[in-house]
Amino acid sequence: MSAGLALSGCSEMNTVMTDLQNSSTSAVASQSVPQVNKVSPKPTEKLDLVGLVGWFEDSCGFDNKSYTEGTQENLIGKRFDAFKETFMEERYTPESGYKAYVKPDYRKNLPAAINNVIQNISVVQDNQGVHYYVDFINATYRGYDLSRLELFYQPESDYIYDVLYFKNDNFVELKPIFKTTMDDLDNLRGGEFNVNSRSVMCYLGL
Repeated sequence: MSAGLALSGCSEMNTVMTDLQNSSTSAVASQSVPQVNKVSPKPTEKLDLVGLVGWFEDSCGFDNKSYTEGTQENLIGKRFDAFKETFMEERYTPESGYKAYVKPDYRKNLPAAINNVIQNISVVQDNQGVHYYVDFINATYRGYDLSRLELFYQPESDYIYDVLYFKNDNFVELKPIFKTTMDDLDNLRGGEFNVNSRSVMCYLGL
């Protein structure tokens, strides 16, 4: 999974994200990517985000299908990279160096369905690195309620990870469908479940 695949222009972003306009309960039950549906849900309805963050279960995007053009796994990865491009940005000043920020107009570049389930996006820059937080309302992953997505990177290093946070302890029932694989350096890649924090972490660095 690329840490920052840039997709230029709103039209390209819309092309890879339009099929997230609604989630299919039958697709969730069968553990497949939701089918195309361009009807936006009402703000009170839940939206399943497996079509956006499903690469977490595909060995954190390190399985061969994720790198194969035209596969569902590859499409999900492109969708997620396009999603990040809508709000992640940084600027440089000689006084303070690189400073991360949230693009103020990010909501204009997201499908209505995604906007409906995002409560807020914020960024914290500390001595560890940069933490982007996407806080959800009415968002699920294969039917399990999500609370937050964290995107972390340490500037000028390969220390990068993404974390999905769930609202309830039962998220551990998802563990059997999360795959692992060995990368080119013989490192085991896959989502790390943390019961205490109700989270699944994908380490994306080298």
